[in-house]
Amino acid sequence: MKMEGKKTFWPYGILISLVLIVFACIVTILIASKAPVYEDNFYFDTYQNVELNYNEIQNRQKEFDNNFKLFLNNDNFKSKNNTVYLINDGNDIIKIDIENFKDYDLKNLKVEALLTRPHTNKMDQKIEAKLLDSSLVFNLNIKEKGVWQLLVKITQNDDSVGFFKFYLKTK
Repeated sequence: MKMEGKKTFWPYGILISLVLIVFACIVTILIASKAPVYEDNFYFDTYQNVELNYNEIQNRQKEFDNNFKLFLNNDNFKSKNNTVYLINDGNDIIKIDIENFKDYDLKNLKVEALLTRPHTNKMDQKIEAKLLDSSLVFNLNIKEKGVWQLLVKITQNDDSVGFFKFYLKTK
């Protein structure tokens, strides 16, 4: 018994869906190839060098943590859930206190700081740190509202390097 007059279209549906999937893949690749790539610069180095030397970086961080402890000083801002909330007046000051476990001369520390946005590196600013007593003071000039990161690299010597990230949110 043959059923005449009824055609099934499911083979065509499968072929059409395969063509649409290939088309969607091509469009995705074209859009992704035009989007800029932003590297994470938490370690102040390229990701290739970080990947190759990650264990060494972690050992340097442990050595630094054995010698020093950093914590935010809350005189000038509000801090909640590890995020610092700043009033965006264009002259914000962040103060980070350093607890020195081995009585090391803090003036010999080499400090690098970078103010950046989490999603882009177009607005990156190198920030100068001033050492006052046992505190690092960063004078920030944030002109745009939103979420920022203060990345800090502190070098004691070749075997003791600390990396820190502080989230800032301006209103």
